[in-house]
Amino acid sequence: MTRKDVESLFKTHYTQMYHLALTLLFDEAKSKDVVSEVFANLISSSAVVRADNAKAFLMASVRHRCLNVLQHMQVQERFARLLIADSDALVSNNTAEEQMQMEELMRYLQNSLPPMSLEIFRLRYLQEMTCQEVAEALNVSRQTVHTHLKQTVEKIRTYYNSNSKAI
Repeated sequence: MTRKDVESLFKTHYTQMYHLALTLLFDEAKSKDVVSEVFANLISSSAVVRADNAKAFLMASVRHRCLNVLQHMQVQERFARLLIADSDALVSNNTAEEQMQMEELMRYLQNSLPPMSLEIFRLRYLQEMTCQEVAEALNVSRQTVHTHLKQTVEKIRTYYNSNSKAI
C-alpha cells in the first residue's frame, strides 16, 4: 500500500478505530497508541488491504492489538502484585535471612541495571506510579517504559533462576 492509501484509510476509519480501542482499553493514550501502531504496521508491511474489506480488517487489527495490550497489562499487574506481596512478607516477617535476600536482590539490580531501568523500576513498582505517569515524569514514551520494565523483569527472573539452582 502506498502512503496515500494509508492516509485515506486513516482519515476514513480513525475515529471508529479509536472508539473501539477506547471501549476495550478505557485509556485514551493507549487507545491512540494502538490505532497508531495498526497504521504504522500497515505502512511498514507489504500488506494489501482491499477497499471492500478495509474497515473489517482495520477493526479486527485494532481488536487484536487491544487484546495483546490487555494481556501484557495483566502480566505486569501480576508481577507487581507478586513483587509487593514478596516485599510485604519480607517487611512483616523481617527475618535476617529474608532481609539479606531482599538486600542482595536490590544490590543485584543496582549493579546490573542501567540507571534509566532502575529509575523506571523504582517509580513503577516502589512508588506505584502508572506506566503513563512514569513516562511523563521521565519525559520518555510509554513504550520506553515498557521496554525497560521488560528488561528488568528478565534480569529478576535470571537472578531468581540462578539463585534457586544454587539452593
